[in-house]
This record gives sequence, C-alpha cells and structure tokens, in this order.
Amino acid sequence: MMAGLQRVGYPNGLFLIIEFFVHIIYLHGFCSSVDSFKAQLVKSYIERNNVHTLFLKDLPPSPAQAMSLVEAHIASLDDQPWGVVGSSLGGFYATYLSQKYAKKAVLINPAVDAHLILEKALGKNTNYHTGESFDFTLTHLQELQQLHLPKLQQAQNLLLLTKVGDEVLDFQKGVDYYQGSEQVVLEGGDHGFADYENYLEKTFDFLTS
Repeated sequence: MMAGLQRVGYPNGLFLIIEFFVHIIYLHGFCSSVDSFKAQLVKSYIERNNVHTLFLKDLPPSPAQAMSLVEAHIASLDDQPWGVVGSSLGGFYATYLSQKYAKKAVLINPAVDAHLILEKALGKNTNYHTGESFDFTLTHLQELQQLHLPKLQQAQNLLLLTKVGDEVLDFQKGVDYYQGSEQVVLEGGDHGFADYENYLEKTFDFLTS
C-alpha cells in the first residue's frame, strides 16, 4: 500500500482508503546539511506526493543545541502525528527522540555509539556542503553521552536500514543494538547509502503504518 494511505474495514465487508498525514522530521549527519542527497530525496518525495509535511533544518554542531532546536519544533506540533528519519549521527538523534516521545523513526546507517565514534573528530571540522568550519569539543562528546540510550525500551518503533559495506561504521553494532526493531540489512553499499531512493517507499510505509 502506498505511503500516506490507510485501509479502514467495516463489518459489511466494505472498506475505505483514507489518506494519513504525518509530519516528517529529517535529521542529517555529522558535517552534513539539508543539502545532503538523502535529505533532498525525502524533501522531493514529500513535495511530489503532496501528502506529508517536512521539518528540515541545518543542525548546529552542539548536540544539546541540535536537540533543543528539534524539541522546540516538536513542542509546536501539538497533536499532529510525526515521525523521524535520521542518517548517521541523525540516526543517533532519531533513536533518542523516538524512544523519548514514543514515535516511529527510520534510521539510515545510524551512529549507534556516536559519543565514542566521534572522539576522532575532536578539533576543527568542515561541513561537506557549506564549507563552513567548526570546532567539535569534549563538551560536545559529553552532550552525546547524555543522549545515548544503553537499552531500547520501544525497539518496535524503529526501522533500521543498514549497509554491510559501510566504510565508516560497523554495521554489526547496529544489527545488535536494534534487536527487536525491523531491520533491512543489505550487502555491499557504503556509508552514504547511495541507493536510498529505492527505500523511500519503505521509509514512508513504516512511518505511516
């Protein structure tokens, strides 16, 4: 069934197909931006289908500030249904938000233990898309540690999309950490998940189911 549609059945055997609107929060990865190709694929999908709405903002380097920005937006949604799509570090953030708010999230090659992985990023970094430089500090690592969840309480709210060929992250850590979640584990590939376009329908079907 196409994303954004729900089938409602009745005792007489008749059914009605209704549109289901959901607000999508897309969270990009470390040193990335709203111009990442996966973010733009999600944006184009939403614009093309004219069903859902989208929150897509450049996230600040500080994890605490990034979550403050996103959670302020969440607070403005009132009772509007929403879900999260996150890539890499954005997948780490999406996991935290999904578990805190009991919402669904799709995780694309997520950084399971971002507080450890990004130790090697301490110091000066450059955004891949904007060219802007920024300092990534020990304080930022501590902020990531505070967001890390040792154990998932609502694993069923998560969909893991991961590539065995991820050259940046160990895919097996994601498979182990997200036990109890729906998982799509794909041979080959890379950290960028170059063929994500093929999984857009899967993404939206999960978020609207």
